[in-house]
Amino acid sequence: MKKLLIFGGTTEGRIIAERCAAKGIHADICVTTDYGSDLLPSSPYINILVGKKSPEDIAELLKSGYTAVVDATHPYAQNITANIRAALARTGFSERRYFRIKRAPAEHDDLAVYTDNTEQTVKLLKNTEGKIFIATGSKEISAFSDFAERSRIRVYDSPDNINVCKSSGFTDIITGKGPFSEYENTRDFSGCDILVTKDSGKEGGFSEKISAAHKLGMKVIIIKRPEEDGYYVDKAWGLINLLRDI
Repeated sequence: MKKLLIFGGTTEGRIIAERCAAKGIHADICVTTDYGSDLLPSSPYINILVGKKSPEDIAELLKSGYTAVVDATHPYAQNITANIRAALARTGFSERRYFRIKRAPAEHDDLAVYTDNTEQTVKLLKNTEGKIFIATGSKEISAFSDFAERSRIRVYDSPDNINVCKSSGFTDIITGKGPFSEYENTRDFSGCDILVTKDSGKEGGFSEKISAAHKLGMKVIIIKRPEEDGYYVDKAWGLINLLRDI
């Protein structure tokens, strides 16, 4: 059976899934959380697999005989991409049939301060004053625990995320499902002095966060996106359709 294995949880993953559903291509789509599954279309051609996948798990999946593997994971989720590549190498899956989807970076913000990683951001925050709004996602919550008393944090609404926030000392917690509009960001950022975020690109609502922060006169700290190779979603989809057995 002609089938794709897609690692998603992003806008790009949803786009590929929607195109598979429209064209009648069967696809197994791996997402880490229920939030990722909420982005995906309901279709008899789409099978959603929720939960983290180790290299061993992925290697087992590859035994199903997929036509291609599409890595549409978040640009900051380098560990997931590493697991996928390790499984591909272990099973001898052809690199010609592996497609890493990349996302166009946001326009550089001359008013913001850029850091290379979370650790550098934490060091920078130690020399600041005022209330911090943390919009980096749930994975880095514990890294900012030293600033919990003077921070507001926004995460996807799930019991696990809320528990991690609370266990890290945060009490000012906002939950929601992004990407967020400029109005929603302005509302949520109100009363804060510093925004800490990532370059999630247009698809991740990055410009709406930055414009809201500047309107409120906030200092903006942006964790740079890791360098990545790959294809933009339209190019990847075109190449996938050139494979003879789709």
